[in-house]
Amino acid sequence: MHLRTILAIARKDAIDILLNKSMLTVLILPIIFALLFLFMGKLIGGHAANILVYNPGQSPVVQVLSTAFDKVHITEANSPADITAAFGPNGSSKDSPYDAGLIVPADFEHELQAGDHPQLGLYLNGNNLNTQNITLIQAALTSYARQVTNPQAPLALSTVVINPPPTTNFGDLLSTFYGAVALLTSFILGTSLMPGLLIEEKERKTLRMLMVTPASFTDVILGKLFVVLGYQLLLSLIALAIVGGFTGLVPLVLLYTLLGSCLSLAIGLLLGATFQTAGTAGAIGGMLSFIYILPAVFSGPLGALFGNNPIIQVMKVFPTYYIADGVYNAMQNQGTFGGHLLDLGIVLGSTLLLLALTTWILRRQSSVAASI
Repeated sequence: MHLRTILAIARKDAIDILLNKSMLTVLILPIIFALLFLFMGKLIGGHAANILVYNPGQSPVVQVLSTAFDKVHITEANSPADITAAFGPNGSSKDSPYDAGLIVPADFEHELQAGDHPQLGLYLNGNNLNTQNITLIQAALTSYARQVTNPQAPLALSTVVINPPPTTNFGDLLSTFYGAVALLTSFILGTSLMPGLLIEEKERKTLRMLMVTPASFTDVILGKLFVVLGYQLLLSLIALAIVGGFTGLVPLVLLYTLLGSCLSLAIGLLLGATFQTAGTAGAIGGMLSFIYILPAVFSGPLGALFGNNPIIQVMKVFPTYYIADGVYNAMQNQGTFGGHLLDLGIVLGSTLLLLALTTWILRRQSSVAASI
């Protein structure tokens, strides 16, 4: 194995991919899909938050509350009683048209600067907010008060939550769904690029020329693996960043990204070693793209909605199911150590098995590489 030769081959292939229009199209597909999922998330999650505010002193604290939402519609209340009525005494109402309510004292900032402890009345509707949203809103209001003055207890924040949100709501599931699907979809890149690079050498008869250089058959394969792995990891991370996938247990999300990328390359390498034409490998690779997309639908919290559907049992045959399941749990801070260990073990074991099979095929081919 010659490191210099491997790096030279990788550099050559990295440039060739950028100059090849069809490969370049494959390269940008993960970004296009991620932007599509981002748009869908914004479209579906485009609800404008309705906030009812009593703010006689026109305090800027209302803007702090507004920044917690993407879109906001603020309604001015005539009195604190209007807000209490909208959310019910002590949060007893179960049906409110408002997502949040805020009662601000007339001299809020002046009282803070004087060292008093003015009380903000915060009302939140758990039907449209999750626990994380509520915590962030409370922290933002407290942080604003500390910017005005810095006593030990800058304000008394009275929070009333009607319809307490469940541990996981639909918004969380939807966000995690887009993150998992964007990541799984990005793995199509490795499966599509890897066979193209290998078969291209066979079709152009350039593999024989490489073999008469100091490069060994192993050097050629490793050079191509490195460049595709580099592109695969880069595009997967970009896709995750676009859809906001760096959430929950981020180190685990990154580990699943690495193992998924390796599995994708192992499948692509097997296709490149097995087939002699790019057209055949591309057709098979296109059909295999479904093993990345479907598991994201039938695994994790969304898969639980289908119950004991036979389709789920079929999905468990594919190692990509365990990537999707692990990514779902990692993004939501869920899953047991044993559960993640099982998911990671199956993905890693499947990758090693595919690489072993591919190595056996390539060794057989290496003996006749000069005639390819």
